[in-house]
Amino acid sequence: MNVTFRTLSELPVIEVTALWNQSFEGYLVPAALPLDRFIGRTASEGLSFEHSLACYVDGEAAGLVMNGFREYDGRTLAWNGGTAIKPAFRGKGIGKALMMRNLQLYEELSVDQAYLEAISQNTNAIRLYESIGYRQTDRLLIQSTEQPIPDMDDTYEHPYQIAIGMAAEAARLPFYSPGEVWQAGLPSLKDGESVAVFDGGEAAGYALYRRTFNPDGDLTGIVLYQVEAAPGRTDAKEVMAAALHEVWQPGESCRRSAFNIRASNGVLVELLAEMGLVTTMEQVLMVREK
Repeated sequence: MNVTFRTLSELPVIEVTALWNQSFEGYLVPAALPLDRFIGRTASEGLSFEHSLACYVDGEAAGLVMNGFREYDGRTLAWNGGTAIKPAFRGKGIGKALMMRNLQLYEELSVDQAYLEAISQNTNAIRLYESIGYRQTDRLLIQSTEQPIPDMDDTYEHPYQIAIGMAAEAARLPFYSPGEVWQAGLPSLKDGESVAVFDGGEAAGYALYRRTFNPDGDLTGIVLYQVEAAPGRTDAKEVMAAALHEVWQPGESCRRSAFNIRASNGVLVELLAEMGLVTTMEQVLMVREK
């Protein structure tokens, strides 16, 4: 069995899209994408065809891995935006060979820290990632509700001040951090929005979210990505509740979702449960240090 690799930039994008869809066939959640959406996801998540790999077995395309890269605070960060092997090649060690070659690529690019997510039930993939040096650092919750959100405007007594803006404006807050959840970072939220909560002129917390609309301009959905309170605040729950009240717009009728919320953020998880959101899927967040 001869295993070889090519960068995705060597292939026509329509072939890459087909390989993606074929490799994710039978996956735990539907991952197939039409060409236009595949191109859109590649752009919005900052995925690099030049530094992503297709894997071949005896000359036949067998799978792929897609990578994104960002610079933050003088460090190079990498994200595995999708690894999959075609059904006919699974269980033959191809996935590990692909990931080992991917780690060589990370070394060549001087990556300091690498991230990925895996569905919690995908124990085979998690074991593979752990065998090559990744470790689990958190659980990520995907939640949603179709029901009206209760108006929680009277659940906190403090007179916070609220500022609505674009997601990118959150970078000005002194405690903003991109964190380890790639798709919740500002580069992935170019069309996202922010709520900043202030207490007497001092930044107390923020939320990042995205809204969707139908062609008539009606609100159809709100997706939450981050909610944080400033470190050391004893009123963290009230600050987050104030931010969420603005994000969810309780008077509107639409689907509300929370994407890859860290389970370790217990205050936020508790608040979302009180607001009626239900966990529909769970992933593990995994990190590999240089």
